[in-house]
Amino acid sequence: MNIRNVTFLAVTLILFGFAISPLGTSFNGFNRDSYIISHLSIELLSIFVFASCVVIVLQPLHKAQSYYTNTIIIGFTAVALLDFIHAISYAGMPNFLSESSTPKSIFFWLAARYIELITFILIAVKVRLRGTKALWALMGLLVSLVVMYVGSYYLPLFPETFVPGVGVTSFKKNCEYLLFLGNALLTGWFLVQYYRTRLSQHLLFAASAYSMALCSLSLTGYVAASDMSLFVGHILKITSALLIYKSIFWTELEKPYNQLHMAEMRSARNERELDTILSNLPIGVIRFDPSFDYRYINRFMADFSDTMQGSLPDAHIPNNFLADFGDSCRQDMALAFTGQAIEFEHCVIKPDGTTAYCMVKAVPEQQADGRIDSVLCLVSDITTKVVAENEKRLAMKEMEELRTALDEHAIVAFTDAKGVITSVNDKFCSISGYSRQELIGKTHRVINSGYHAPAFFKEMWQTISRGQFWHGEVCNRAKEGSLYWVSTTIVPFVGEQGKILQYIAIRADITEQKLAEQEAKRLALFDDLTGLPNRRFLQEKIGELCSAKAGVSFHALMLLDLDNFKDINDSFGHGIGDDLLKQVAHRIQQFTNSAVNCARLGGDEFVLLLTELGESQAQTLGYLLQMAQNICTFLAEPYQLSGKLVRTSASIGVSIFSNDVESPSEILKQADIALYQSKANGRNCVTFFDPVLQRAMDRRNETLRELKTAIERDELSLHYQPVVNANNRIKGVEALVRWHSPSLGPISPEVFIPLAEESTLILDIGQWVLSTACKQIHDWRSHPTRKHWVVAVNVSAKQLQRENFVASVVATVNQYAISPASLQLEITESMLQDDIKNTTLAMAELKALGIRFSLDDFGTGYSSLNYLTKLPINTLKIDRSFVDRMLQSPEDASVVKTILSLASSLGLDVVAEGVETEAQFMFLKQQHCPHFQGYLFSKPVSPEHLPEDESVAV
Repeated sequence: MNIRNVTFLAVTLILFGFAISPLGTSFNGFNRDSYIISHLSIELLSIFVFASCVVIVLQPLHKAQSYYTNTIIIGFTAVALLDFIHAISYAGMPNFLSESSTPKSIFFWLAARYIELITFILIAVKVRLRGTKALWALMGLLVSLVVMYVGSYYLPLFPETFVPGVGVTSFKKNCEYLLFLGNALLTGWFLVQYYRTRLSQHLLFAASAYSMALCSLSLTGYVAASDMSLFVGHILKITSALLIYKSIFWTELEKPYNQLHMAEMRSARNERELDTILSNLPIGVIRFDPSFDYRYINRFMADFSDTMQGSLPDAHIPNNFLADFGDSCRQDMALAFTGQAIEFEHCVIKPDGTTAYCMVKAVPEQQADGRIDSVLCLVSDITTKVVAENEKRLAMKEMEELRTALDEHAIVAFTDAKGVITSVNDKFCSISGYSRQELIGKTHRVINSGYHAPAFFKEMWQTISRGQFWHGEVCNRAKEGSLYWVSTTIVPFVGEQGKILQYIAIRADITEQKLAEQEAKRLALFDDLTGLPNRRFLQEKIGELCSAKAGVSFHALMLLDLDNFKDINDSFGHGIGDDLLKQVAHRIQQFTNSAVNCARLGGDEFVLLLTELGESQAQTLGYLLQMAQNICTFLAEPYQLSGKLVRTSASIGVSIFSNDVESPSEILKQADIALYQSKANGRNCVTFFDPVLQRAMDRRNETLRELKTAIERDELSLHYQPVVNANNRIKGVEALVRWHSPSLGPISPEVFIPLAEESTLILDIGQWVLSTACKQIHDWRSHPTRKHWVVAVNVSAKQLQRENFVASVVATVNQYAISPASLQLEITESMLQDDIKNTTLAMAELKALGIRFSLDDFGTGYSSLNYLTKLPINTLKIDRSFVDRMLQSPEDASVVKTILSLASSLGLDVVAEGVETEAQFMFLKQQHCPHFQGYLFSKPVSPEHLPEDESVAV
């Protein structure tokens, strides 16, 4: 701490003692007029200090802004202006905007002090205000104008600060105490910063804050302007301002000029030292302006050539000097004036014809405003270096070529003319696992893997012994037994008389590439789950058999499909399902003599390819039938999977073929047709391909193709079969879809409905049936008898399981504006086994709207009683199979009676289907069956052929 800082602190402490003494609080030594003059003089001095601080940081010399520059500008601008307004607003001063008074003056005093406190807080926490100085000066002016306006016109809105004859109010005291507390904390903060940084500016800030704290403390209890405490407070404020002057104004003003003076002294010293250094440098130094006039030239440069000798600073560079370097040099020099540092090498032809090389580095010298008014060139004679480097480059080129040949291709070995290894590189030792001592003196047989046939190496030696290079991929064996692949190039070195001197083998490790190729082949040709060949591998295998024209022999393709595999997956999970497929694959493999003769096509489909079965088709047929039955029996044995006993069976389709088959896909198609027939025959059986099956399958496929466009071509129609009561009165009808194809003729629903259910066509057909039936209900609204009929529409399982099923039904009912009670949806028991919970919710939602439900084919499924307790059913339909046999079978008759009794107890309606004879009708009436449906009353007919009245003839 220097003597000046100590002086300021001493004065502050004296004033503090004076402020808290009885003299400072009770001495009355001023009258109003003398105090006004003193007060104005003190305030003007502080205003000058704050304004000076703002002025200095606004100067161009203050380019390197401190973090507090903009803070000082906005804060001290506002403080200086508000202190000025405070001074001219005191009681006794001329009116400014509004009447001058002590409360008005106190308002501006407090505003200035709080802005000053905030300014110092921002400085203390080192907040940097971004933006230009002018902007923050304008902001300071704006703040002071706003405060001036508020204090001049809205002063009564604020609490009283002074009462004549009483003195300052408690509000004024509290404001001063708050200022005291804030400045006291700042004093501590700046002292901590001082002890951390030892910057005297922090100490001065602390002293200034301390003075302001004392100032606020001294202004808490005065009664009149004559109180000495008011005068002491202003003296403390002046002390704080002087400390600010010292810490900011004087520091910021003195520092740049001191730095300028020191810079000038250093510049002069450096210039002398630089001239001494440059004059003795073994390189040429020249500095010139855009007109190529010398600014500086050292001794080496002056003696560089005859054209430069005798050159003086500020003289123009001789034209023939630049001519020595050529036009490219002139262009490079001009480029330096664009701001780029240029370094280039030139070849100069001396007058004696010798060649000299020089390196020129041109560095642009940029001024503070960005202009480039000079360029510094360093010219060095590199003739000796260039000549040496050229010679070295030629030698290194030969070495580099040899090194490239040895190492760039990773694995290198030299052998003599007999193949004995004479040299290997590190990578050869690393990949083979052998040391140099173990390899040198040996032949490459030491790494022979046995993978290649002897003819492979024989062909290689024949090639290289003729002086030709050989390239190929070789599988070698490392010392520890692993195999690795290398892409090998062997180059023979031939002597003067054409004699082989040695060989160099250059190899690249391609093991990962080969493994990737093998893995890609495995993924392409083998099933990832079971490890069996896949469809592509199988087709290639069959293709090989078909292309082998020699001999006549029968082969067979067995296509296996697990029965009910989906149920196992759904019941036990896909993990158990995958384990089952693995065990099935293992069992199937036991029936072949080669693992590549069985394959997995996908899902639960497997294939066995049996080759060379003989020339007699009859013997082949018998052998295959026995084998297929054995496979079915073996696969039907229980599987132990994760502690669970799982049973399944397999259906098999067999195709027999010989070498004259056109394509593998044809054989697979035949086996698939036979498998489809096995599934249709009840599963767990074997079917051989027959041309009749082919024709049936072709017919099925053709039917399916035509069905896909049946709706678009308006080929479908709805027929209606009446539902009557015991009095032969029609109570409703069942809508039944019919299809007449222009190309295939009429197609039975028993044919096309199963096809539609196997695909997604049933969704479109089901929606079409629902829409057509609803439209028919709408058309019957004005009919005297039919408007009361309930129309039953069959719903498929796929329709019922769709998420938007309820929405689609509701939309269709609303579209045709029909009563929901006139529509009845028919479902079957088999449809309810997959998702009974969601099915129940969907049915309940539709029934709540008034739509009715009937359970078709009741008694033929499982858990029927359980369904009846859960589902919102209105009607049970007795399956036609019971009705057809009830008069001959007591068991079927009992079933019919039981269903009627059960329905009666549950309050359900009943419809007996398939009533075709009078005897059946009479028996059912005796059992109190309420409704009937069948050919006895009417076959399904188009709407226009339905009876006009309610009765039907029997």
